[in-house]
Amino acid sequence: MSHLSILPTVFTDLERLVQALCDEGFKVERTTELQGFADDSHSVDVLAFQGSAMPLGWTQRENGAIVMHGDIQRISHQPGLEQRLQRLTRRYALLHAIDQVRLDDMGSAKLIVQTH
Repeated sequence: MSHLSILPTVFTDLERLVQALCDEGFKVERTTELQGFADDSHSVDVLAFQGSAMPLGWTQRENGAIVMHGDIQRISHQPGLEQRLQRLTRRYALLHAIDQVRLDDMGSAKLIVQTH
């Protein structure tokens, strides 16, 4: 039987996470429920889904940490999940770097983005 699991993440900015999800083609809902097996569900700040893949959710805790919610047993069988999460993490890191350049007011800095 599957159930929803809660996993720590390296994300610390919920709005940046939403932007990264949207940039990576996820559909995003805010402040909703992530449904699991049977009656299992969690309130989440962000719910993301892509195509027919199982949705994932994220919640920001009081200490600022963001945790991911998902039915790990069921989503682990989805092809491409690991690659999608890796792309999401890279996108989030890129957005963080761009924000840092803006915050540091580095008017003469150049940012070159290469994709492979």
